[in-house]
Amino acid sequence: MSFTPDVPSNALTAAEYNSGLNVETDVRGIKKIFGEQEILTAVPNQAIFMEGGFRNETTWIYVVATRDTSNNGRWYSVSTSGVSNITPGVGGNPSVTLPNYTEDINITTSWVGNVFFINDGISNPMYFLPTNTEITVTSNSVWNYDVGVTKTVAGFVRNYCSPNVGNILIAGNITKTSGGIDYNYPTTVRWSQAFANTGVPANWIPTLSNVANEQEVPVRGPLIDGFFLGGNFYVCSYWDTVVFSPIAYQNSTAPVFGVRLLNQGRGLLNNNCWTNTDANVYGIDARDIWVFDGSNFTSIGNQRVKDYFFSNLNPTYYGRIFMVNNTQKYQIEIYYPDLNSSGWCNKMLSYRYDLNIWNAPKDIQNACMGTEGPKVVSGAFNLASRVITYAQASGTSKKLIQTAVGNSFINNAAIPCLFERNNMAMQTAQGPVPFSSKVYVHRLLPEISGSGAINITVGGSDSTAKVSTYGQTGTTQIDTNTPWVTTQQNAVRMVSLKVQSNDNTDTWNLTAINWQTTIVEDAF
Repeated sequence: MSFTPDVPSNALTAAEYNSGLNVETDVRGIKKIFGEQEILTAVPNQAIFMEGGFRNETTWIYVVATRDTSNNGRWYSVSTSGVSNITPGVGGNPSVTLPNYTEDINITTSWVGNVFFINDGISNPMYFLPTNTEITVTSNSVWNYDVGVTKTVAGFVRNYCSPNVGNILIAGNITKTSGGIDYNYPTTVRWSQAFANTGVPANWIPTLSNVANEQEVPVRGPLIDGFFLGGNFYVCSYWDTVVFSPIAYQNSTAPVFGVRLLNQGRGLLNNNCWTNTDANVYGIDARDIWVFDGSNFTSIGNQRVKDYFFSNLNPTYYGRIFMVNNTQKYQIEIYYPDLNSSGWCNKMLSYRYDLNIWNAPKDIQNACMGTEGPKVVSGAFNLASRVITYAQASGTSKKLIQTAVGNSFINNAAIPCLFERNNMAMQTAQGPVPFSSKVYVHRLLPEISGSGAINITVGGSDSTAKVSTYGQTGTTQIDTNTPWVTTQQNAVRMVSLKVQSNDNTDTWNLTAINWQTTIVEDAF
């Protein structure tokens, strides 16, 4: 079953539904989502970003950026051993902070082997070596190389393992400060000297003896983010996408990349609103939700969820959208602030790329960023199992949250679930009941597995545009000898259905519903 709210309910196919919350498609059924759980030790301040990766071959950590009420920033390492302050300079000054860490800071990161690269758009790019106890800020002599320029910052920095020269970092949307004045070069990119998996760039300075360079790219609008796919690297603005294609490396004076405009009209809405899967990249721009295979951008939201998504996206906080690939479930997950959000991502919309279907929105606890990581079981990372973990950006708790655990939200809160389907046409032995006829629904029998009880409400209307009128809600136990729900007196042309639950203990998976109906009126 696919969640397709953009399709008129009277035009839905048998495998589509138009309204739902906290339910997802499983194999041939709709089921209640799994719950969430707080994990590990809380960070001391409010999170605004997080990522995860291997510190060494067996040690997994989460790296969390935080801010206090005065916009002072600190970075922390979170693991099963506890929380460590890894803010640059913390070894010499335990009270050190980074300035201007507001809620709207744009942070991009990359893991290269066990080295974690960070760009916060405020200072020089940073990195966290596996043997160090704090983050290091790239020196001005390595990064800020222009004569007369006192400071250089980038809108994003990403890793690219190029087939011709190896690992490099690519930065875009450069701002340089000279004489106390900031000069922005929104379509400029620069890339570093090549470096080993266990190291960092020796410099970013373009010379005749390395591959580093800086140049403009042909896009409209400022550069937002970049990603690799296959052997190429792609850089996106709000409107367009350019491709960096490796050129056979001959000597230090020859170009190492061919840079050309790939697509006009496809870009990114903000950084971090894209994710890699095995063979594709998924992303969001102001036009649609797309999938990119290295050659073509293809819509996956149009006439399915596009209008629903953008009409429910909060226009004030849209810059906080992020996307994660949940490999355990074969789905990309879009975390976004809806119209009721107080500033952070309170909903998640997922797309099952193995089944080509969308799931209904899921409630989220004000997430600022998330990533896939090992499941925490009894306080230890289980490297044989993966889940999505995200950081809460508001609220009293400052612990990370892992998903797909248990049957309740955090603090043992109930999960409100809804599956709704409107304007259904009943079937007879001769085919569908004509629209001219009305039917009386006597009872229905859900084919459902799980535990606890399920609430089912039947309603309907006499035309496809009329709002459905629902009767009383019936409840049936899932494990029972009487697996049916009876209905009130009714006679409608188009039948509507709600399947609901709201508990913190049970789970269910609905694969089919059997109807007992009678045609009670024909119109000629």
